[in-house]
Amino acid sequence: MSLHTKKPVILKYSRPIKTGVSHKKVDVVGQILGGKGVDYRFLGKGRIKDNEVIPKTIHSYRMWFRFLKLALELEQQNATLIMRFAQTRKVKQSIPLQPEIVKKIKVKRSKYKGWDLDEVLTKSFDDWWQTHSHLFSDEICKELSAKYEHYEWGRDRISSDRRHLSLQIDTSLKMTDILKVVTSRIKERKKENKDLVVKKKRKYSVSGSIHRDALLSKYNALILKLENTLSNEEILTHKDGYIRHNYEVSYNKNGNEDYARPIYGLLNGNGTTLGAKQLLVNVCDGYFMK
Repeated sequence: MSLHTKKPVILKYSRPIKTGVSHKKVDVVGQILGGKGVDYRFLGKGRIKDNEVIPKTIHSYRMWFRFLKLALELEQQNATLIMRFAQTRKVKQSIPLQPEIVKKIKVKRSKYKGWDLDEVLTKSFDDWWQTHSHLFSDEICKELSAKYEHYEWGRDRISSDRRHLSLQIDTSLKMTDILKVVTSRIKERKKENKDLVVKKKRKYSVSGSIHRDALLSKYNALILKLENTLSNEEILTHKDGYIRHNYEVSYNKNGNEDYARPIYGLLNGNGTTLGAKQLLVNVCDGYFMK
């Protein structure tokens, strides 16, 4: 039985992610535009598709999906996650003993309208993404048209919203000249709007910066500790490379390597980063990396 849940759990749909072709080193976006590499932001033909763009790397949405799948699976088993173990002995007399903190895993359905949660548990991310990517994307631009201008209902009007900039472009000109002028105009408008508070229409946003290896390491550590088939040392040194980023192993008072500390950091985080347990709880509440 796992020490991180109040009762045993058996994971059927959630699995740790081994190293493989998806873990290879890639170039940055600027190099992609020059045809020199492939970036994690891109799924299929790219991050930009049909006039829509996803704000973060595709990996961040994939990990959100995986954490949500795990949450749904734990919820099915009525699991209660131990967020912090009870402290049984005092390290210092001035510090009181800390009680156990637990969290029952329950996904807030009201926060996931349009996700089709019944599909999340059994589908792969790539299959699910094909019909749900619109939940995360922003519209880049809109072509204003005078079609049906003699009908009130058929006219696309020029927006008076400060956020919008409507330009008429002579497409017969050189592309470099067009881009130079349009970029300059956009920069001017963005500078004018620097103090403008805009409420995003996009409901599902990934907050914070995304580090692929860190997220995968945290996810894998949580899965493996829930499965409870490997020791801390085996998790950190496994041939399948479950822990992607470098870690430091300290030594206990007996001079032996202490593998518990880096695992604890992956599960519980620290003062600046979230651990896998808190990421899972946040996903239950409807957001990721907040």
